[in-house]
Amino acid sequence: MRLKYCVSILFALWIVVTSCKADDPITHRNEFFVALPTPPVKVNNTEGSWFVYELHVKALVMDKLEIYHNGALLQTYTDFITKDDQHLASIWLSYPQAGWKNELLTHQFYYRNAEGTNLKEDFNLSVEQQYAKAKTIAFPVPEGTWLAEGAPGSTSYHTRAIFPYPEPVYDPEQEGYLIGNNPQRYAIDYARITDGLPYKNDGLNLEDWYCYDQPVTAVEDGVVVFTENSIPDHQTPGELDYEITATNVTGNVVYVEHPDGTISTYCHLIPNSVVVQKGDVVTTGQELGRLGNSGNSSAPHLHMHLLTNPDGKQIENYEDGLYFESLPYVFPQFEKLGQLPPDYLNEPPLTPFVPTETEFYKQTLPAESDVIRF
Repeated sequence: MRLKYCVSILFALWIVVTSCKADDPITHRNEFFVALPTPPVKVNNTEGSWFVYELHVKALVMDKLEIYHNGALLQTYTDFITKDDQHLASIWLSYPQAGWKNELLTHQFYYRNAEGTNLKEDFNLSVEQQYAKAKTIAFPVPEGTWLAEGAPGSTSYHTRAIFPYPEPVYDPEQEGYLIGNNPQRYAIDYARITDGLPYKNDGLNLEDWYCYDQPVTAVEDGVVVFTENSIPDHQTPGELDYEITATNVTGNVVYVEHPDGTISTYCHLIPNSVVVQKGDVVTTGQELGRLGNSGNSSAPHLHMHLLTNPDGKQIENYEDGLYFESLPYVFPQFEKLGQLPPDYLNEPPLTPFVPTETEFYKQTLPAESDVIRF
């Protein structure tokens, strides 16, 4: 999902009760709980290697988090996303080339209770010596020069997004509460760049955008498990023609399940452009639909991400696709031409992009707002 509307929509969804049913939270005498929605992973992007995980914290008032390794402070974190007593921390730690010799990270949470008393709670996280390599996928858009807006990184709006449960769900194994899912933690928003800009003329028509109506293709062989094809495009870039809810947020969408059980997701397609249906077998590079501006989209782009599905969940209804967890991946190779400021497309008039480097990458991801060519 896209740019300036993304964060506000997700906060709204945090407040609205959606179709995902949560278990009744369990009452405990303690005042502090922490849990991870997924195990830590190693992520490689053009800015380096990262140890990435998310912490869901339940405490009345959260002040800060300090992360230590062997007594050395690695990071002080204060940028929590907070609603009431629920707090989300998206952690990206620079991963040493040789890993950490002591496979344990200590977290010190500083928080306050109802009486305003300052309290501290420790939480230890194990680090594996080896992490599985991320799966390699193809690009979902045609060859050319593309802005990888919101690509994986510590400050990306995708990284810090969440689709909340109606109430926090207590996980007895972790003895903590899970707030919701983030299916788009490693998503990328693709906008084509031609002659330094994403559009011709003034960009006020959908057809002005170089990426609009471009083919969207499967990143890997698989089976189509869900499609939506009837949500209108917003007709004027920068404006929404209808309210965004959990029933239309990804716009017209295709979900493809791959042989390893992962699911690729292609969002904001042009209405009636989807050329596949549930049950179809597709191959890498096969067209699925056309790039559009439907759903939570402030300008034409393709939002694509990869889901993990170890429990074999089914997508029966549109909202079901919001309640998966996400998976990092890599591309075989691409060329990085430079980097634009985050939210570049939201600050008109746009300054044309001028390449600042030519560096080739293999088996990695773009970082936030990279401009890449493949």
